[in-house]
Amino acid sequence: MNPEPVNAYYSSMVSDSKSKSIIIWGIHPVREFLEICSDDCQRLFVHPSFGKKKAQAGLLRLAERHEVLVERAEDFKSTGVPAGTVHQGVAALVRPVWSIDFSSLPLYWRDKRPLVVVCDQVTDPQNVGAIVRSSVALGAQAVLLPNRRTSRITGAVAKSSSGALFHIKVCQVGNLVTAMRQLKEMGLWIAGLSPGGEHPLWELDLNRPLALVVGAEGTGLRRLVKETCDFLARIPHFGPVGSMNVASAASIALYEVARQRVSLSPV
Repeated sequence: MNPEPVNAYYSSMVSDSKSKSIIIWGIHPVREFLEICSDDCQRLFVHPSFGKKKAQAGLLRLAERHEVLVERAEDFKSTGVPAGTVHQGVAALVRPVWSIDFSSLPLYWRDKRPLVVVCDQVTDPQNVGAIVRSSVALGAQAVLLPNRRTSRITGAVAKSSSGALFHIKVCQVGNLVTAMRQLKEMGLWIAGLSPGGEHPLWELDLNRPLALVVGAEGTGLRRLVKETCDFLARIPHFGPVGSMNVASAASIALYEVARQRVSLSPV
């Protein structure tokens, strides 16, 4: 494949599709997207020297097999990749296949015990990406984010999730408390993670339809979010560290949910 030089067409394409498409970057996220939803990859951008290494050549062959248009881009800033980003010489303009409306959420539940992760004002895209990756690995069907005071789903989130973003659904809602109440109406229990939670995480019955709520870095869950939870759980600490990163806490909680569901499931 001989990638075409980047041209002015791309600039108009970005402005016209900004609300519908985003730029992702990095070899693993781009390859993952091409493997599972190539029809939603609108264009691939590569550095002029891209393709000399084995992994790079393999990615270009994958794009060719799926008939994805490839362009060479000397300056990746022109593609929408933020300055200073480690893009590994490749980026892609893609449709957000992960994004769904809140009302359609039940369509993606796999069984009678759906699992949704709710992020209360988690602003760091690295943390959001890590939460997404753990959610996919440990069986959640969706991640719920408020529209305000939270990290938007960007290429940084996709990169941090190592492509796991493309395997889960993401809902963005205007009012998180209202959405939590609606989740209750859908039959889910709401469990909030809080250092001051009454119960240690593993003492709770998590083998049920569940929404797990994790709070902002540093401040934790907001008051109304806490009050809307059915119960609050804490992760006990056994060393001198008094708190942990929100993504780490989410991973521990998701693992406990998965552990209970596997151990309590009929053989």
